[in-house]
Amino acid sequence: MLYWLPRICVLAFAGLLIGFGFVPDTATGVAHTLLVIVLGLGLLSLTLHVFPPERH
Repeated sequence: MLYWLPRICVLAFAGLLIGFGFVPDTATGVAHTLLVIVLGLGLLSLTLHVFPPERH
């Protein structure tokens, strides 16, 4: 569950941004925002793959 928690939080944050209208109205602005979110999730996945959390 700890592995999926950051992804769920980021997707919920993205949903709130889009839902409350904090994203630009143009399709280009929305595309750039979603691209940044996807790239952030990719970097998070890469970081967790390279530096796995310690198991207790």
